[in-house]
Amino acid sequence: MKKLQVVTGGTSGMGLSTAIALGKLGPVLVGGRNEKRLADAIAKLEERGIEAYGKTVDISDRVSLDEFAAYAASIAPIGNVVNAAGVDAGGGDLIVKINMVGTVNFVEAFLPYLEEGSALVNYSSITGYFVQPTPEERAIWDDPNAPTFFEKAKAAIDVREVPEAMRAMGEDYQYYPISKTFTQYYTRANTRRFGKKGCRIFSIAPGAFDTPMLREASDETVAGIERGTAFGRLGEPGEMAEFIVRLLEPGLEYLTGVDLVLDGGKFGMTMAKQLD
Repeated sequence: MKKLQVVTGGTSGMGLSTAIALGKLGPVLVGGRNEKRLADAIAKLEERGIEAYGKTVDISDRVSLDEFAAYAASIAPIGNVVNAAGVDAGGGDLIVKINMVGTVNFVEAFLPYLEEGSALVNYSSITGYFVQPTPEERAIWDDPNAPTFFEKAKAAIDVREVPEAMRAMGEDYQYYPISKTFTQYYTRANTRRFGKKGCRIFSIAPGAFDTPMLREASDETVAGIERGTAFGRLGEPGEMAEFIVRLLEPGLEYLTGVDLVLDGGKFGMTMAKQLD
């Protein structure tokens, strides 16, 4: 019996491409906040012959996510779960609730249902490598299930110093990169916990991919992003999806507790003087 594959944030962009690609491993459950987009995503999966299910979910709401995870377990034994839900705008409260609290909720909701051989994948971001937590933030991050986690995490970001270049990208960039640094940190923090169940956990840091969210930027901004890659182009959502599926297929059972980068060379070109 093929096990259920789960994708939150799977109604568009890389999340939808990941859901489609995971169809080769078993039936797929897609979660999202918008009912119409969810229905459209299910239709696209079914057009490809994939056994597909859908349910609305807000990952920032633990009750909503617990109900979603229970529904997933009622369909079939759960194989792999991918959290592609995330936001890069909308204000500090929303970014922290979705990207940070939502990541914690996702892990806590699904871990009890995972069996030996299962894997959980979080989407992080290449931007998470360009900022680092302060000692005070790390102390907060080390207790992510505290009732005051959201308030303390948000307050710590409110007062952090942000590089001018990053601040120039918009007010939300005070919150977005560090929220993804947290995703990477929290993923690593669960390595032993998952290993005790014979399960894996890792995160994927995308660079710039051709998604509806990125296409909201100006043509000039997109062109500048493309020039910052080794190949002079954006990544295709299908490339990310195929990367994830290859990591989840048999043969890489020793891979866990890491963040993996798929960014067209952006990070390498930023961190090292390039040779001619």
